[in-house]
Amino acid sequence: MAVAGIANGQTQATVAPLTRSTWQPHGKDADLISWSPSGQRTGERRLQCWERPELNPLVDAPMFDQEAIDEPSHKLAETPRISVCIVCRNEADKLGPCLASVSWANEVIVMDLSSTDNSAALATELGARVITRAPVLIVELVRNEVAAAARGEWILALDPDERVTPGLAQELQRLAGSTELDAVVIPRMNFDLGYPPSNRLHRYEPQIRMYRRGRVKWPVIPNALPAVPADRLHHLPQRDDLVLIHDRSRNIPEVLERVIRYAPAQAQSMIDRGEVFTARAMLRTLGSKIYKQFFVGQAFKDGVPGFLRASILVAFHFYVWAAFWQLSGGHRTTADDRLLRRLAGVIEGIRWSVSLPRGFFRLTNRLLGR
Repeated sequence: MAVAGIANGQTQATVAPLTRSTWQPHGKDADLISWSPSGQRTGERRLQCWERPELNPLVDAPMFDQEAIDEPSHKLAETPRISVCIVCRNEADKLGPCLASVSWANEVIVMDLSSTDNSAALATELGARVITRAPVLIVELVRNEVAAAARGEWILALDPDERVTPGLAQELQRLAGSTELDAVVIPRMNFDLGYPPSNRLHRYEPQIRMYRRGRVKWPVIPNALPAVPADRLHHLPQRDDLVLIHDRSRNIPEVLERVIRYAPAQAQSMIDRGEVFTARAMLRTLGSKIYKQFFVGQAFKDGVPGFLRASILVAFHFYVWAAFWQLSGGHRTTADDRLLRRLAGVIEGIRWSVSLPRGFFRLTNRLLGR
C-alpha cells in the first residue's frame, strides 16, 4: 500500500483525566505527512508517540488485566485479508491521518459521495481504491454497499475522523485469524472539541467495527450497530493502546452539521418502527440522557470540555425528539398538556422550597439589624 507510515509504539494504559498540558512526547519518532485543512500535503514532519510522563500507582494504575489480550481460546488459522472501508464526503482534511493509520491493511476502499473537495484525489494518491457514488444523508445507508465491493474476508468499517492506533492494528490482524469469531467490539475514544474524556463512558465506547464479510450486515438505522451472537463476538479490553481514536466534534459547525443530518433521520426511523410521540416518552428519554451524560459520565470532572460534551450529546437527543414530534404531525394533545402542567407545578414547588429559607434568613437579618 502506498499509504504514509504511522508511528510505532503504544500509549500508557490509564483512565486518569487527560489534557493537552499533561502529555509529553515519548518513544520513537516516525515520518508522517502533515495535512492542511484542505487536505493538501504540506511537507514532512515527525509524528511522536504520546504517553503520560508520570503515573501514580494508586490513581493511574491500569484498570485491566495485563494478560487480557493474551492468546484467546479461539482457533487460529492463517490470517485472511482485512479490507478497510471508509465512506466520506468533503472530508479531505480528515482523510489523510485516517488512511495513514491503516497502511498495514491488505486493502483500503474509500467510497466518495461525490465530494466537491479533493477527497477522492487524495485517497487515490495514498493508495486507496476509490468508488464514487451519489451522496446519501447518513453513512449507515451505504455501509453494506461499500463492504460488498471489498475483497477481504474481514471488513474494518471506519469514518474519516477515526484513526487506528498501532496496538489496535496489531490486535485486529491477530484476531482476523480466528475461525470462531464474526465480529470484534473495539473501544473507541471520543475526542470532543480537542479533548479526550477521562470517564469510561466516552473513553472506551464499545463499537462493532471489524466483522466477517458475508456473516454480518450493517443496519440502515441511524447510529445503529450490527446484531451479532454473543458467542461469535470478541470484546477487546478497555485499554488506551487498543482504542480507535475518534475526533468526533472538532468545532461547533461540525456539531450543528451532524445534528442537521442525523436528528431528522433518526426521528424518521422511530416513526418507521411504529413508535408514537408522547411528551411522557420524550421527558423520560431526555431525563435518562441527562443522567447518563452528566452523572454516569462524570462530565464536570473534565471541566468545560466535559460539560460541553455532555450538553452537546443531550441537545442532540432533544432535537431528535423535536423532529419526531414535528414529523408525527406536530399535534398538541390534552394528555401532553396535562403532563407538562404537572411538571411545571413540581418545578414551581422546588423553586419556592429553595427561595423560602433564603427569605426567612433575610428577614431574620433585618430584624437583628445585621
